[in-house]
Amino acid sequence: RRLSSAHVVVMTDAHRHRRNQRLMFYLAVIAISAVIWVSLQPDDTSTTVSNNNNNVTAISNKIVKLGSSYVNMNLQTEEVDNDTRQTQTTQQQLLEQQQISHDMKIEKKRKKRWNPCLNTKYELERHDYETQHGDICRVKGGVMGLYECPDGCHETAGNAPYCANDGGGGGGGKQGGGGVRKTNGHKGGPCRVRNPDAPPEYRCDDGGVCIMAVGTPKSQFKGKGVYYDDSCDGQCGNGREGELNSWIANGKRCNSDYDCSLAGICTPQGQCQCDPWAEGVDCSYLKFQPVDKARLGYLDEQHTSWGGSIVQSANTGLYHMFISEILCKIDSRKRCGLSAWQTHSRIVEATSTQVDGPYTRLKQVLPPEHHNPSVHISPTTGHWHLFTIGGSTGPIERMVSTDEGKTWSHAITISPEQNPGPLLMSDGSTRLFFRGDGMDIPSPTCSDEGISMQVCPVENEPCHPSNGLPIISHTGEDPSVFVDHRGNYHMMFNALPYKCVPKFDQGGHAWSKDGIEWSTPRTGAFDTTIQFTDGTSMKCERRERPQMVLDKDRMPLALISAVTGCPRALGEGESVWKSNPYKGGDDSFTLIQKMGA
Repeated sequence: RRLSSAHVVVMTDAHRHRRNQRLMFYLAVIAISAVIWVSLQPDDTSTTVSNNNNNVTAISNKIVKLGSSYVNMNLQTEEVDNDTRQTQTTQQQLLEQQQISHDMKIEKKRKKRWNPCLNTKYELERHDYETQHGDICRVKGGVMGLYECPDGCHETAGNAPYCANDGGGGGGGKQGGGGVRKTNGHKGGPCRVRNPDAPPEYRCDDGGVCIMAVGTPKSQFKGKGVYYDDSCDGQCGNGREGELNSWIANGKRCNSDYDCSLAGICTPQGQCQCDPWAEGVDCSYLKFQPVDKARLGYLDEQHTSWGGSIVQSANTGLYHMFISEILCKIDSRKRCGLSAWQTHSRIVEATSTQVDGPYTRLKQVLPPEHHNPSVHISPTTGHWHLFTIGGSTGPIERMVSTDEGKTWSHAITISPEQNPGPLLMSDGSTRLFFRGDGMDIPSPTCSDEGISMQVCPVENEPCHPSNGLPIISHTGEDPSVFVDHRGNYHMMFNALPYKCVPKFDQGGHAWSKDGIEWSTPRTGAFDTTIQFTDGTSMKCERRERPQMVLDKDRMPLALISAVTGCPRALGEGESVWKSNPYKGGDDSFTLIQKMGA
């Protein structure tokens, strides 16, 4: 380039380097274009070339001289085409993976954006199947007392459902602290929130039970939703008819008593003959008698209760029940429900001449906070052993009475665990079954709560530490273990704890020959529907804390359980039973239902 005399340009090294780069780029483009032009030329049907007077002939090939060698360009082109196709396939797969990753990120962001909790430190706690309990936003970590209402719902002044829909809930409203509207009415109904873009949320669990497959926190839940509602399109199978039993599917003949859940015998004809307390093709389901409304168990006029445990006096024949009774936070109130169980639960004793009641309260045995009573008679001494938890999450304590409950020893802490299910052995030891949290439950599962066991060698010393591993393959809590008249072990438990919903079929039953190796449990072994002797029935929302009462021959006699979310009329339709103090909603009582036909 010619420069005027008025300008002096110094060609620096940097200028030269950039110029050389441009030249190399142009040369590379020209070379690549040449190669492409050659590869695109039509093939010669016959080409003859000479190399040092030697003829080389190729039919339907293009042979060219590159340097001092002759090369078949068609073969090279075919190899290049193969490489190109492989490269294109790899690139396509990479693009598909990138697209999937992109979609997942978008979905994650979309779900993250949808948060009905106004405070991001809170997470939604849904109560789909508790008619009186609204959805709430719980502080992360699950602290029971710290919550707020989701967007579109308002507080109800501390009364169930705690959070109610805004629609129709304005009557009687008042402004609470911080401008939060609170009402005493329930015109809007319990708070219900839904993600409008939610995917299928239901799956089949064991026992033909359809449950929700997702929840919060997501790390607690394993298993994807398949169905859009709690019918699961009728694809879960009927356990009572044997659709879930491999031995029935394979040959429709049982091979041993184990096929009959150890709750019956396998006849020579290959059919299960169930004991009086069991039913179903494989005897894994509990068989109940209808309940007499005059003998519901323990339904106190003053106090809510949440389960109990029964022993029979050898001297008087009376049945003594030890019950979790929940006091109201305000003394003048009656039957305040479950909300105060973590701080106001105490153990009381009640007696009855009949195993199913009605029971009359005698006295307080342990003050608040004590919960989860389980009482048993030692097979070696005949002494009564009462196990409880001394706080909402433990520890487990034991007291001993040598005079059938008239006096008790000082409580000894035997385990840091919770929800005791003790089994007193003939050698003086105790197998202590309990609920553990944060367990690795096999997938799919709706909770990380599981049942484990530890051994207590003597009655007045702590138990050996547990290995912390679940002893059954399903989530669960509230274990209660007994040995039947044939020496077989049976465990009743809550198979759908905490956030597993719906809970209508939460009764679990597992069986064992030695109390160490347990069967796959039957979920739905008992449900929340109660049949009455007058032909009516009621369906409650939850039925937990199962404990079996045995007769003198070690045959199951009655099941004790805690129920809540029952209709206020207790099966009486719209009319309220005048002698019934039950309030409905989250009020609860202790039900006793006899076994057998």
